[in-house]
Parts: sequence; C-alpha cells; structure tokens
Amino acid sequence: MVEGDIKSAVVGMNWLHDLVAWGGDSIDLFKVNRHLMFQEPELVVSKLAFLKQHRIEPYMGGGITEIAVHQGCVERLWDQVMELGIQVMEVSTTHLSCTMAQKVDWVRKAKQRGFTVFVEIGKKRIGAPGGPKARMPVSDVIEEMRACLNAGAFKLVYEYTEIVKLLEEDAGLDSLLEVAAAIDARNIMFEVPVAPWKEVSPYVSLYIQHFGANANIGDVDPSHINQIEVDRCAFWSQGSASMPPNAAS
Repeated sequence: MVEGDIKSAVVGMNWLHDLVAWGGDSIDLFKVNRHLMFQEPELVVSKLAFLKQHRIEPYMGGGITEIAVHQGCVERLWDQVMELGIQVMEVSTTHLSCTMAQKVDWVRKAKQRGFTVFVEIGKKRIGAPGGPKARMPVSDVIEEMRACLNAGAFKLVYEYTEIVKLLEEDAGLDSLLEVAAAIDARNIMFEVPVAPWKEVSPYVSLYIQHFGANANIGDVDPSHINQIEVDRCAFWSQGSASMPPNAAS
C-alpha cells in the first residue's frame, strides 16, 4: 500500500491526469489536507471524483482533525468530509496533547460514522523548541497501536520523526522490528521523509528488506512512486539495504 504525500493536495486536474496515467496503478491513497479549504468547491469535487474513478481513495490527513479538535468542531468537520465523499481519514495527535483514551474514543467514533480509519502514532518536532524532548518508548508505541486497532483502526501510521529517532539509537533497528513483530507489519504504514530520493531511498529499502515487497509506505512524494515500485520488484537482486543516515547498525 502506498499513500501519497500531502503536497499533492494543492495540484490541479492536469497534474492529476498525468499522475494517474503513469503511476495510478501503484497508488492506493491520496492524502488531502487543509489546502482544500482554499480551493473552489467545484474543483475539489472534481478532483476527488477523478481519484475515486481510478480506484485511488482520497485520504483526509490527520492535521485537519487536530485543528477541528482544537476548535471544538470535529462532528461538523466529519459531516462536511462525508458530504465530499471522503471515506478514509486519519486520526493523529502529532501536535495535540491528549490521553490515549481520548484518542481511542476518536477512533471509535470515526469508525462508527463509517470512516475507514488510519491512526498516526507518534509526535512531530521531537527535540525542536516547543516539541517533545524524546521519542515514545517502544512499549508505549505498542500499547497505543494495539488499543487503536482494538477500537477499529484499519492501519497504524508510524510517524517518520519517531522512526528516525529510534533508528539513531544502538538498538534502533531491533526496536523497530520489535514493534513490527508485536503488531504485525501488515497493520503498519511506515512513513518516509518528505525529501529528495537519495534521502528517502534508504528508508524504502529498509522497510522492503525487513517487512517484504508489499510493505505499506506513507508520505510518498508522487515523483518517487515508480522508483519505489522498482525497488519492490528488484530488491532481492540488490543485496542488503543500506541503513538510513545516522542510523545505528
């Protein structure tokens, strides 16, 4: 499963036609986010309908729900999203401060509303001013993932910032494999950095090497779609994958 990066939400119809023509068969989900509110409703509806026509599900990024939670209008947002025909959404707390019980409740409610729910696990801005000081402990990651699956989540999205911080540690790779084994890698979407291919490639290779050619990969830049498919098909002839920069071996 491949989920396209948020930046694609601001493009026009001609770009979407090109994307579907050369990469549509390899894309499962197309992330849309707050950029939509600045576009004409007719354009938004046309883009969403075109994607679904080509079996690509529009996927509402978790940032929109986080804003709605902050503003106290989650139910209103979900009504509007359903009216647009978006049936796949992400619940995240990458910026919000909340309890796991609150997050699980949002997952359960979104599932009851008829959404296919992805849940992002982890925080952004780790170590940055105003951000969390450290990554989530592996035990907490596993506990939250299990709780969200039990609440009805379809897939868990493992936040890239959490993964990169994990891999910088001496036992980082072992810890990542521990999470995947506890949850089943098929239930997890592993994010890659939003960066040039040379920075993305080591993560893609790592995920494919350890979680198989069909590993779920998220936050993919559309220009990288074909290269990822090449890696999926040709991996076993390439030898061992290189570790991401600064990752412990």
